[in-house]
Amino acid sequence: MEFAAAAMATIGETLGTAGAASAGASAAGATATAGASLFSASSAFSILSGASTVLSVLNANRAGEAKAAALNAQADDADTQTQIEQIQSTARQTSLKKALVQQLGERDVATAASGIDLSFGTPAIARRQDVTDSERALSIDQDTTDTRIARLRERAANYRIQAQQASAGGLGTAAALALEGGAKLLKRG
Repeated sequence: MEFAAAAMATIGETLGTAGAASAGASAAGATATAGASLFSASSAFSILSGASTVLSVLNANRAGEAKAAALNAQADDADTQTQIEQIQSTARQTSLKKALVQQLGERDVATAASGIDLSFGTPAIARRQDVTDSERALSIDQDTTDTRIARLRERAANYRIQAQQASAGGLGTAAALALEGGAKLLKRG
């Protein structure tokens, strides 16, 4: 724009003083009009750029929060699965105990019906062996349950850690976008 004004002024000088005054006034008016439209276009671009930055910041934050919410939901599911596992373990152990009682009762009835004393000898050894086997099965089931529950609790804890990281990551991304947008505005002037 300044170049155009200088060119107009030069042309005005060659045409005379009156022409120069007229050209100078025209150039000044053209420069002012062009400057005003350039300023308004630059302002509009800055406003749009700022709005875009704000939307990017909000979206990055929301994305981080959405991912955190999904991971927290998975952690809650793992906690629920832990409770289900405990209930299933109790049901299995109750079933094993019922089976032992039934087996011992049937054996005792059969042995007593044949007239054998249940308090010593083979019937007592068989009874102790059945109890030992059942205790072993209950112990194995409890150990398996404890391992599953520990794994589910660890999974829930890991999901919660990932949720915190996702939330912080969303905030970090939002902050980076805000800083980048601010730097662009400062760079533009």
